Amino acid sequence: MILSKRETAVLTAVVETYVETALPVSSQTLASGLGLSPASVRSAMAALTEKEYLRQPHTSAGRVPTVLAFRYYLDQVLTLGPLPRREQSRLHEHILPGEGDLTQVLRRAVRTLSSLTRQVCVIMAPRQDLARWRQIDFVLLRPGMIMAVLVMQGGLISNRLVQMDERLNADDLVHYGNYLNSLFEGRTTQEVRGEIERQLHKARKTLDAYRRAWELAAQALAEEEQPEVFVGGASHLTDQPEFTELETIQELLRLIEERSRLLELLDKTSASQSVSVSLTQDMPGLAGCSLVASPYSAFSTNHGTLAVLGPVRMNYARIVPMVDFAAQILSQCLKSRF
Repeated sequence: MILSKRETAVLTAVVETYVETALPVSSQTLASGLGLSPASVRSAMAALTEKEYLRQPHTSAGRVPTVLAFRYYLDQVLTLGPLPRREQSRLHEHILPGEGDLTQVLRRAVRTLSSLTRQVCVIMAPRQDLARWRQIDFVLLRPGMIMAVLVMQGGLISNRLVQMDERLNADDLVHYGNYLNSLFEGRTTQEVRGEIERQLHKARKTLDAYRRAWELAAQALAEEEQPEVFVGGASHLTDQPEFTELETIQELLRLIEERSRLLELLDKTSASQSVSVSLTQDMPGLAGCSLVASPYSAFSTNHGTLAVLGPVRMNYARIVPMVDFAAQILSQCLKSRF
């Protein structure tokens, strides 16, 4: 539904005032800023209430915007500018202060973004199945026990214990690692897993000299690992007026603690190629919540997701560019490593 110019102006003023104050907005509050009489503002607010863009919590109270109003504001009104240079610098300085593995970078990003937004920040590491193979090394721990260390483009590292009945020495393991790397460098883990299965089946029939290499690789990639999820800023939930009810807080804390639910929530946003905003109606069971999410990637197929979770009453003009810029930093970080 397209609103009139006056209705749009009043809705915008209500949304932006409510974001700032978290209080019902009266016609008297808006009139002077809009250059309209209180009666004209009241008339527009009544029309918006009839159309379910506003609601009146109490008979004597002002109006508050509904989820429908926030969606209209996001889709039809809000114009996003670049993140201010000062905040760009803060994100760079705190996320990339020095060397560290990908896990350390993602932990710093969670802490930084939750601190700057005063909301919950959630980051899903890139899925291993979509990551591209860079190198595998086999380390002999003791006879029959081997550590497989798979390094993927972008900095993802997978360590897995592998058992072999046959006695292999360190030279054998180096030889097999070099052989596998020559075949699979630059290919996705998903592609490699399928090829290993085919080659292993063939090698068992033909007594292929590299049968043990295929067996080692098969164990190293035995099953897809769930991506790691990092969460920061859960304490900020209690700072929001919308989340003062115990039941609401408990539901949000359960979501944060249940990794499978977090992954499901983030997966729903992963198809987007840019920042997306999911409101309550897009997230069953999360009444009054909003999720601002963006993918980040070292390569086109290697997606992770960065998101800020908070009330629908978020300062989107600030938070959307911040999420977008933080995702760009993570993408640049991954690309610079390989």
